[in-house]
Amino acid sequence: MRTSTNDMATSSTSHFIKHNLFILTITLIITWFIFKLLQLLKICFVYTVAKWCLSKRKSLRKAGEWAIVTGASSGIGEAYAEELAKEGLNILLISNDESQLRLVSERISTDYHVETRIVVADFTQPDSYDVIKPAIQQLSTIACLVNNVGMGLPFSLFVEDFYSPNERSIHAIIHCNVLSTVMMTHIVMPKMLSQKGSNPGIINISSFSGLKEYPYASMYAATKAFIHQFSRCISAEKYSKKIVVQTICPLIVSTKLSYYKSTSFFIPTAQVFAKSALDMFGVQQQTTGYMQHDLQALIYNLMPTFLWLRFWRRRIRRFMNESRKAK
Repeated sequence: MRTSTNDMATSSTSHFIKHNLFILTITLIITWFIFKLLQLLKICFVYTVAKWCLSKRKSLRKAGEWAIVTGASSGIGEAYAEELAKEGLNILLISNDESQLRLVSERISTDYHVETRIVVADFTQPDSYDVIKPAIQQLSTIACLVNNVGMGLPFSLFVEDFYSPNERSIHAIIHCNVLSTVMMTHIVMPKMLSQKGSNPGIINISSFSGLKEYPYASMYAATKAFIHQFSRCISAEKYSKKIVVQTICPLIVSTKLSYYKSTSFFIPTAQVFAKSALDMFGVQQQTTGYMQHDLQALIYNLMPTFLWLRFWRRRIRRFMNESRKAK
């Protein structure tokens, strides 16, 4: 009789646990879906209502007279320079391609009736700041710095020659992607802090690759992760009371660096991207800058790590094939 009672109690307990475990599982699944739905709604809200209410793009002209853009001879840098010129800012364009810089400078000056200056500098060389610093000191006031210059290593560097990487290329990408952001901030920030204009901006172009695992693009992704963390820390410091620091973490944009010439729903032109990203200035400290990229990032972050890595490895093979064909 006692055994029968114990069996009934055990069976009842087991049934209770299974029933409640089922309810708990369903509750967790529903909660997860609600959370993701809220993330989706947040993206829509940020790029509509929040952008309309909080964007400081139109107030940049009150912060100063000049904008500085690195890597300004093409792609995202050129597009940012154009968008800033639309706000009536004079533009200091910095890049290593003198002929292209002059073309961009003349076009922006003619189209938007602003003053433009150029500085020819190779950011892979540590002495490039000897030319840049005097040019910046000559500017009256600075409204915005866009740290855009960057480069990627050849994919074959860590694929075909994994055990003997090109040291020169490694030093170059660190100088161009990492040191440039730190040094330009170091040169510009004291001038921004000393001037009277309110809310000048430092916009650092990072990448979504700095937020996830990107095998075979290890160096590039690591440099972008540095920019992301560097920007977060500066934004949290006392400078944030005076200077708006923003990190842009885009996915793929149709530029020379990305090897994507065609555009799609998720791949905008540099011009479309820069307009959207500058509209987000003052709205979020960290952003992809483009609504479709936020949606894409949401999808990628849903993937388990193993699935993401499989997806990326397939994509990187396609990148490698396209880069070889380009050569």
